[in-house]
Amino acid sequence: MGSISLKKINKSFGSTEVLKNINLDIEDGEFLILIGPSGCGKSTLLNLIAGLEDLTSGEIVIDGLDVSGESPKDRDIAMVFQSYALYPTMNVARNICFGLEMNKVPKNEQKAILKKVSEVLQIDHLLERKPGQLSGGQRQRVAMGRALARSPKVFLFDEPLSNLDAKLRVEMRTEIKKLHKRIGTTIVYVTHDQIEAMTLADRIAVLKDGKLEQLGTPYEIYNDPVSHFVADFMGSPGMNFIECIVKDENLIVESSGQKYELSIPCTDALNNSNLDVVLLGIRPEMLTEIQPTVVENSFIHQIEFDVEVIEPMGADTVVIGQWNGTEVIARLSPESGKTAGKGFILQVDTSNAILFDPNTGLRIR
Repeated sequence: MGSISLKKINKSFGSTEVLKNINLDIEDGEFLILIGPSGCGKSTLLNLIAGLEDLTSGEIVIDGLDVSGESPKDRDIAMVFQSYALYPTMNVARNICFGLEMNKVPKNEQKAILKKVSEVLQIDHLLERKPGQLSGGQRQRVAMGRALARSPKVFLFDEPLSNLDAKLRVEMRTEIKKLHKRIGTTIVYVTHDQIEAMTLADRIAVLKDGKLEQLGTPYEIYNDPVSHFVADFMGSPGMNFIECIVKDENLIVESSGQKYELSIPCTDALNNSNLDVVLLGIRPEMLTEIQPTVVENSFIHQIEFDVEVIEPMGADTVVIGQWNGTEVIARLSPESGKTAGKGFILQVDTSNAILFDPNTGLRIR
């Protein structure tokens, strides 16, 4: 069992508060990702779980035992670092088995573990090579193999893919997902890459300024963000935010001398907010070229949009332009992207629009 419970975690470096009252329960076998911008405290939180940093206050419980004051070796965790941290003078086999040697595991057991781990990671043909003779992806597999060999209760990953090129990151992401399905061990994984978070996690913990901003599944984080920060941070490209004037139960946007009146489904939230101005949040995929509609939909609107930048992505085309004095991003089909320009007509679907308070940045519910 490898459940983790973080209770009222606080961490300060001198007078600087890095983590503030973090409460988080991680289930046995769960793949949890800690994400946030640089300086939000995600790596510090991982180091606290590992025992590499001391708590200022709070409690860390692993598998029902309070390990807050225990050293890293007594926590039954294994950590995979961004820098691989391999021994350059040892071959792959010794790098994987070094921890087993230190724990005086019998040689025959070491061989059996080495065989199993190297086959799972598909590095059994590299056992005699040294780290300097390996590619970045192969080195990362060796680092993972060293962690796997110990069969810990919890795996901790600290931005393990950030040193790899884009194609290799995608491949290793898939391998880590497959690995988790095979071994079923609890994983806590730190990244600043929201695509990694969305594709790998069972749940995502979004941190901001040392606080837990939101905890949820990838679907919940993407489709039901609690704040402007989460909505903007999670998504590639990020969500569009358009300042609108509230008129009765609709929103008014003025752009290039034209006035647009947008209907939205969340009218109760709008009425209860008592705000005159709100931020309308719309994902780029809800801004498209004109689509033929089978039935009339009151949440489908047309706007005139001046395209400034076109980014062909293969399966679709991202266009960036100005609307209501705000930079707006839309996703078009490749063919429509070729003809996009000044005065391009876009279709806006507000059926899944989200409203935010422009003063607090919080979601209006």
